[in-house]
Parts: sequence; structure tokens; C-alpha cells
Amino acid sequence: MTEIYVTQPGTHRTGVTAVDSADPSDTSGAVDTKGYQECRFDITVSGTDFTSLEVQALFWNSRQEKWMGGGKRTLTSTGQHALVVDSRGAIIFLKVNAFVGTSFSLSADYALS
Repeated sequence: MTEIYVTQPGTHRTGVTAVDSADPSDTSGAVDTKGYQECRFDITVSGTDFTSLEVQALFWNSRQEKWMGGGKRTLTSTGQHALVVDSRGAIIFLKVNAFVGTSFSLSADYALS
């Protein structure tokens, strides 16, 4: 039987109320998944007149010192959502790409396995 080690959840982003206008300028605030295969983001979203919110996993390319866009997911309801990213030891960041509605607030925890 293979054992899976899961870290305790940690805080990634809190109180996000606007779409990210650009990728982060560096890796501060990102999640370093070194030694782990996957990162699960536990996302909590609230909002007014909420229609949809799009998030995207970004991966840090250390040679180019740039973020590379990974998979996207569109959330169509407020509440709690889980997003599992196959991170394979990369440094990753959860970016808010788009929002349709009046207002929103997003927080995201992460756990590694």
C-alpha cells in the first residue's frame, strides 16, 4: 500500500476583491510544492450578483523568471470549491483572471500531497 502524505492547509490568498491585472512580479506569496506531486486549493468565494469567476494556476519558470499559465477553472457559484493542480514540485500561484457580477471576495488555502 502506498502512503500519501498531505500537509496541513496553509493560507495562500485572502480578501481578494478584484481581478488580478497582471501576473505577480515574483514568487513571494506563491506556493512552493517541492517534494510534492499535487496542490489542492480550497477556495471560498462570496459575492453580490455573482455570475462567474475564473481562476488559473500559474507555474514559475525559474530560467526565464516568468510565470507560465496553466489550467483554468470557472466557478459559477459562491461557496466552497476545491481545485487540484498537478504541480510536480513547481512553484505555483492561483490567479484570478475574470469576474462577472457586482462584487466578490475570494480566499484560498492550499494543501500539498
